[in-house]
Amino acid sequence: MHRRALLSSAAALSLAGLSGCLADARRTASGRIRADTGHSKLHPADEQYVNGSFPDDADFRGWLFGDPPDDQTDVFTDRAMQGEYSNDLLWAEGDSFVLLFEVRMAREDAAFYNVAQSPSWTGWRDADLPIRRSPPSDLEPFDADTLVCTHLSKFDVARGAAPTNATLRMFERDDESGTTHGSAVESVVATHRVGRWSDR
Repeated sequence: MHRRALLSSAAALSLAGLSGCLADARRTASGRIRADTGHSKLHPADEQYVNGSFPDDADFRGWLFGDPPDDQTDVFTDRAMQGEYSNDLLWAEGDSFVLLFEVRMAREDAAFYNVAQSPSWTGWRDADLPIRRSPPSDLEPFDADTLVCTHLSKFDVARGAAPTNATLRMFERDDESGTTHGSAVESVVATHRVGRWSDR
């Protein structure tokens, strides 16, 4: 039994070490991930911006785009295509990829979600994308019991490297200091995994 525990521990350490080596190799081959542009929109849940529905018993959904979709209307509703999202997915080509996600919440928990500092590689095709959560300064304009924050960001990476999966770690933003807490485990509000839109 003791030998089995040792083997299990050794395997876990080997996997962790391999993941670190792959992340180092990816950084060497492709450089660092750099957040370029992005925006969030807080809106009533019945004003849908992304096609499809939230998973059962989940208030989060998200995807990565390493290439533009064949047709953006497969992703966005007519409402989104008439506004600021109309050409955003075209950014996902060459040395860039796009992150799109939505968070559903009760009005009293309303928040904007935006990319925080220091996105990084965690494996050859895996990334860590920190996200900060900040409440709106005024809830008055949001006249609905349930809201959705739709967020889209573009990231730049050299030589066309784009992650196929990413972990989004959501941190709370401190309104007084303007800093994002994320160094301690207890400051993480939520963690979500996203994959490619084409693999959904």
